[in-house]
Amino acid sequence: MRVVLLSLLMLLFLNACETKQQTDLKSLLELENQLMQVEDAAANETLAKEVLLVYDEFISAYPDAEQIPELLFKSGEVLKGLGAHLKSAKAFYKVHTQFPNTKIAPIALFHQAHCFEALDQQLTAKNTYEDFIERYPNHPYVSQAKGMIQILNLSDEELIHKFQN
Repeated sequence: MRVVLLSLLMLLFLNACETKQQTDLKSLLELENQLMQVEDAAANETLAKEVLLVYDEFISAYPDAEQIPELLFKSGEVLKGLGAHLKSAKAFYKVHTQFPNTKIAPIALFHQAHCFEALDQQLTAKNTYEDFIERYPNHPYVSQAKGMIQILNLSDEELIHKFQN
């Protein structure tokens, strides 16, 4: 009888935890939706920072949640929108290193390279694009990555001349 009662109590407790997680996720998604209505994180920096805080809180509270890779990726996007390219690159790095088998891992690596470009770290950006091409040779973004590598190798004068023609 005690075993049955204890099992029931554990089941109720686990259900309560799941319900809390679902409630927290719903709140997170509602806040995120508000930010999406703005379209540009920099246009509402306060809301963007609040979304980042809620992402971090959810990730800390539920480290095994299936939404973690997507939330890290979205953190990277919001940070990128705020111009925090180094922090953004770190978020994208977490996605493709900690969750390499997810659909968004290749895109996270590609975005990480773009962040390095924005930081004017051309060599690191080039190496990251090359890593992307090597890891995901059949990905639809490979041609874009190759194009970005070519552009990174051009001087300012060559770049201006290329786009004038």
